Amino acid sequence: MKKLFLIDLLWIGLAILAGLVWSQHDQNEYASQLDHLGMSETAQEYVTTSSRSITTAISELDKTDFKGYQVQFVAKQVVYVYQRGTVASLPLDSGQWFSAGDFASSLPVTVVGRDLADKLYTGSNNQRYLQVNGQYVPVLGTVGTRKGSPLNKVIFLNASAQTTNSKLKLKQVKIYVDGASQHSKALKTAFKAKNIHRVHFSDSNASTWWHAYGQTALFSLFLLLGAGLLTMLMVVLMGPLQTAGLDLNMRARYLRGVLSSCGGHIGVSLFLGGLFAKLVVLLHHAN
Repeated sequence: MKKLFLIDLLWIGLAILAGLVWSQHDQNEYASQLDHLGMSETAQEYVTTSSRSITTAISELDKTDFKGYQVQFVAKQVVYVYQRGTVASLPLDSGQWFSAGDFASSLPVTVVGRDLADKLYTGSNNQRYLQVNGQYVPVLGTVGTRKGSPLNKVIFLNASAQTTNSKLKLKQVKIYVDGASQHSKALKTAFKAKNIHRVHFSDSNASTWWHAYGQTALFSLFLLLGAGLLTMLMVVLMGPLQTAGLDLNMRARYLRGVLSSCGGHIGVSLFLGGLFAKLVVLLHHAN
C-alpha cells in the first residue's frame, strides 16, 4: 500500500505539471492574440486595390444580417474598427470599449493603448481627448497588456457609414476580419477584394513559434514519457500477477480487478492533481 501511495503522489505531481504547462500555453496564446490587436488565428485578410471608401463598404455591411464578427481597417498605428454583435474583448485599463451605437454614429470616438495616455487632453468636464488628424476625438477608454506589445500603442477609431473618414480608401489600409469566414463571399464583394487568405502575423518566425508552441510540445513529450515510466513502475511494484492455478474465467476476472484497481488509482490521482493545478492558476491570476 505504501508503494502504491507513493505512485499516487507521483501521478498527482504529473497531473499538476500537465495543468501548469497547458495553462502557460493558453497564456502565451492569449498574449499573442493581444499583440495582434485581438485578432484570432482564424482571422482573414482581404486584399484589395479598390478606391472604394471605407464608409461605402461599411454601408453595404450594414445591410447584411450576420453578426458576431469584427473588421479592422489598419492604417499603421490607427485602426478603424467595425463590429457587429459580441466578439472577444480586449483588456481595458480604464473606461469602456465601443458600443453598438458607435458603429452607427457620425461622431468619432476612440479607444487608445496605455502608452498614449500621456498624450491625452482633459477637458473641463474631465472628458479626455486625443488629437487625430487635426481633430480632437473623445476617448472612451484605454487598453493595455504586457510591456512592449503593439496593443499599447494603437489608436482604435469607430468606423461607420456615417463617420467623417470617408476620404480613406480601402486600398490604403489592410483589412482584417475575424469571426465571419462563413460570410467571406459577401465581405469580398463589399471590399472589392481580389484575394482572401488567413492572416500571417509577423510573429510566425521560428523563435516566436518556439516560445508559443515549441516549448509546450517539448514539455508534453516529457509528460508522456513520465506517464510511461510511472506505468512501468506501477507494474514493477505490484510484482508478478498471481494467476497460477486459476481457470480461464477466474484469470480474466482477476486481471480485470487488477486493471480496475490501477485505473482507479490513476484516475483519482489525475483528478486531484488537476484540481490542485487549477487552484494554483486561479490564485496566480487573482494576484
